Amino acid sequence: MLNRQRVLVQLLKQAGRPVSKIDLMKWCFLLRKETPSQGGSAFYHFLPYHFGPFSFCLYREIDQLVCQGVVQASGDRFWRVCGTSDAAEGLSKGVQRDIVRILRRFNQKSTSQLMNYVYKHYPWFTVNSKRKQCATRPVASLAVYTAGYEGQQVDAFLDLLMRRGIQQLLDVRSNAISRRYGFHKTTLDRLCKALDITYLHRPELGIPPLLRRDLTTPADYEALFVKYEAEVLTDRTAAVEEVSQLVKAKPTVLVCVESDPQMCHRTRLAKAVSERSCLPVKYLEPLE
Repeated sequence: MLNRQRVLVQLLKQAGRPVSKIDLMKWCFLLRKETPSQGGSAFYHFLPYHFGPFSFCLYREIDQLVCQGVVQASGDRFWRVCGTSDAAEGLSKGVQRDIVRILRRFNQKSTSQLMNYVYKHYPWFTVNSKRKQCATRPVASLAVYTAGYEGQQVDAFLDLLMRRGIQQLLDVRSNAISRRYGFHKTTLDRLCKALDITYLHRPELGIPPLLRRDLTTPADYEALFVKYEAEVLTDRTAAVEEVSQLVKAKPTVLVCVESDPQMCHRTRLAKAVSERSCLPVKYLEPLE
């Protein structure tokens, strides 16, 4: 069990009652936002969704706990802990103290009171809300945006795109699969749809994994990208032109794996698209 999953179990256990799914999500959000430990070093990230802050990763992992018999779903709206296992084992003292702090503050509040608190203090997370919107989702100026998801949870990555006003994600991986939850093509497409972000995949503009083997030095990468420009971008001008039209239509980000844009082919693709579209290239830095 991951430490962040232990936090979920410990919150449910110490609450001493079935907890609504909305309440647990908001407790975890406040644990991250308003405690010194922030839930631990690899705790969940959140993005604006139908009822305020939400984590797709959290939802997936608590479903895993349900399948393992650690947590039980009580109807469609509530979760409760099963058994007497000590989920606190493995959690730092700081995280355990912060769990107690959150429950002392919010366990006795109704769902409506809890949501009122979150909506008042964190208006960004209401931009997609079906309940009440306290802020407006931005729309970016047109540019050739690029971003890499390396090292990020999908919730943090999609929150970045929304905060920057991106409306379309153009996946330029040759093979859009990933062991990291949320970044497999079909899952990423589904999550983007849920957030009103258009997802497109253009594998013909990627670099096959076989060609990326044994890259160790900057010279290796430079040779690969020179070859990419000479062979792929030169041969697939129609695809590059299509991307140029896409980025001129609405705020679009070219997405691949690498966090460092200089170590990824998307930088060369962005340059080619910029020359055709007459739009500047902008790299989206991960949120702190």
